[in-house]
Amino acid sequence: MDPLVLTNEMIMAFSVLGMVVVLLVFNLLRVDVVGLLVMTVLPLTGLLSVQDSIAGLGSNAVVVLICVMVLGASLEKTGVVGKIAQKIMSIAGTSESRVVSLLSLTVAFPSAIMSNVGAVALMLPAALKVSRLSRIPASKIIMPLGFCANMGGNLSLVGSTPLIILNDVMAKWWSGNIASEEGFVPLGIFSTTPIGLAMVLGGLAYFLVIGCRLLPSLEGSEENGAVSAKLREVYGKEIGKGYECVVPDDAPEQTLGQLDLRSKYKATAVAVASGNEQNKTLAPSSKTPINPRDVVLLACRKDALGLITNDLGWQPRESFQAFAKESASEQFGVAEAIVSTRSSLNGHTMKELGFRSLYGINPLGIMRGDRIYIKELVDLVLKPGDAILLQGKWESLRTLHEQTDVIYTEKLRGEVIREDKAGMALLSLATFLVLALGTNLSLSVAGLVALMIIVISNVMHIDDVYQAVEWKTIFLVAGLIPLGAAFEKTGAADFLANSVMQQFDNITPMLLYLVLTLLTSFFAMFVSNVGTTVLLVPLAMNIAYQVGADPKVAGMVVAVASINTFILPTHQVNALIMQPGGYKTTDYIRVGSGFMVLFVVILMGMLALFY
Repeated sequence: MDPLVLTNEMIMAFSVLGMVVVLLVFNLLRVDVVGLLVMTVLPLTGLLSVQDSIAGLGSNAVVVLICVMVLGASLEKTGVVGKIAQKIMSIAGTSESRVVSLLSLTVAFPSAIMSNVGAVALMLPAALKVSRLSRIPASKIIMPLGFCANMGGNLSLVGSTPLIILNDVMAKWWSGNIASEEGFVPLGIFSTTPIGLAMVLGGLAYFLVIGCRLLPSLEGSEENGAVSAKLREVYGKEIGKGYECVVPDDAPEQTLGQLDLRSKYKATAVAVASGNEQNKTLAPSSKTPINPRDVVLLACRKDALGLITNDLGWQPRESFQAFAKESASEQFGVAEAIVSTRSSLNGHTMKELGFRSLYGINPLGIMRGDRIYIKELVDLVLKPGDAILLQGKWESLRTLHEQTDVIYTEKLRGEVIREDKAGMALLSLATFLVLALGTNLSLSVAGLVALMIIVISNVMHIDDVYQAVEWKTIFLVAGLIPLGAAFEKTGAADFLANSVMQQFDNITPMLLYLVLTLLTSFFAMFVSNVGTTVLLVPLAMNIAYQVGADPKVAGMVVAVASINTFILPTHQVNALIMQPGGYKTTDYIRVGSGFMVLFVVILMGMLALFY
């Protein structure tokens, strides 16, 4: 096997690759800008035509990514994700290890029968909601979710695209290199299951023991109750956070007015749950009774919570249980309203206005100048320029704006959960899975059919569809696809593969599999895993045949190892989880390095035991 001559085009392709690695590793440019830069540089250098350089924007991978993002958003907007998240919370509680384990296993096994990207995209909204409810940083649970989904793709031959096309690629090589009497017997659908099981369990163990310690602990942009970073900075020291407290069995029956929480502790009772937590009073008044075993949702400082615990015996919970729905940012939130000169609130006290009874809104505090009023809130006469911190349903906050001419300092978030459309959202998901798994249609077509169901049935407006797409991820993937094409077209991929393989004489089968695993892992970080499989499987089978190893096992090793790309956000799954998890490229390098080593160790061990 003669090595290819290193040409100027190959050198240029390697240079572009080096530029991409440097930009990503050192975070010199945003990931979407890197993708756009690649699409710009490739035609300018003559490595690809203009059409080929922008082909990634219309590629199957990009279309599938867009469709599964919208599918996930539709399930969130119809309340399906919320129910999944609450179920996970009821099982896992607030234990980080249990949450990571349950989410990772929940996404790993569906990855055996559907796209890894699709499985992650559909579970991602639920994972983010679990993060908010459990107060576990999203950065601690999103990466394990994504990595274990990739591992789960090896549970069957339909779990990832490289494995789906593997038999076809191997059959083509077989027909041209093996005598016809030795007919090609394709691998069975569960041929890789032992490897997949070991990888899922090994990957989960890695995160529970080591990986989670290496992940950044990033606070989300929102906390429970949907308080923005800006409002937390202004009001946080006085208003504090939300806490769910249980009234003890021996507590006397009192009203909120008798407890006088605001004057004594600067605390606001946002909601009360009674009757085994089934009957909820949102925006309770001073006449609302507080009985033993009731649950009260408080907004207060942590030191005030300590005083309430000592004085009243109320026991705070670690997470929201009774008020999980009311603490979710999709329906409830906190907003700052400015009293304008023409507002009907001018000259009235909060007691006179009756925000709780009329709108179901809780006033938390009033800022006048540099001072924040909490104790004196009820009897304070409002003036133009006063800022009122309000908590309640987004819908109620919008109604207040329409009727009183208050001005909100931030755009109101939250949308009405359309539970009546949940059936159509689930139908679109089922349609996607049936078309993707049961027909010969490409994943992109299956995704577009599901997307059309979502739009035509009015599950989501088309404008909401555009907003549901994470465009940073789309442009990163779209830019890296033509980079892989440039490697193949210039012969740089062939040159590197042949140069590496020629360094080994009298190679044993296990050493061959190890070299193939390492070579494939490198290629797949920059060339698509499908392109890597098509390129390296014939080469691997040819070398295996020459050294007396099993060509089919060698081809399988390449297809399995094509997902071992955990140190850079170049794989579709890695790119998809980057923004929601708040990760940087250095986070992938720090966590993914050990994960890639573990991947190789598990693969070699399973090959020695079962193949």
